[in-house]
Amino acid sequence: MERRAAVMGGGDLVVPVQRVADFLASRDLPEGQSLPDSSYRLGVKAARLDQLYPAEVTRALKDALMAFERQMPGFASCPDALLHGVETRTSAPVTIPRNRPPDGGDVLEPSGLTPGRPLLECVGVQGLWPCGEGAGHAGGIVSAAVDGLKVASALTQSTEILASIGGPRGDNPTQGLLTSGDMWTNAVPVRESY
Repeated sequence: MERRAAVMGGGDLVVPVQRVADFLASRDLPEGQSLPDSSYRLGVKAARLDQLYPAEVTRALKDALMAFERQMPGFASCPDALLHGVETRTSAPVTIPRNRPPDGGDVLEPSGLTPGRPLLECVGVQGLWPCGEGAGHAGGIVSAAVDGLKVASALTQSTEILASIGGPRGDNPTQGLLTSGDMWTNAVPVRESY
């Protein structure tokens, strides 16, 4: 779907769009009418999103739009309502293993861990604490944030870890940690996501 959407947009990250009214009616943008403004900054192009998705997805989207319209009149009937296509989401196909309690939980207690290895540190790579979706430990932005808090908590609970990375300094116990993308490390940035 993403490849077809890129072709429909014409390239250069231009996104294919369709007014909701036209999507619901399975029609092209009526002649002489223009698209409403979009907040997408790289440009939009009128396209038939109702023909982009598999039939069962198009039907489900139409049903959902009409259900919203019944609950919030104007949601789908607004002449400026615009659908942008297509975005899909996946999670990391791998999980970077990390030191965990024997029960596999996230209890931040040092008992039951691999001797000499801090909680949630990468198994086999000392000084690397994988976390979040990119490391395979979350499935979305909220769970990635929660996982980041767990890893940060695990780091701050060990004065040995903080001493080895030059912290704490002042009132900030994590000052001195490098963060990059979905991983915390005291070595080098693992992935840029800025």
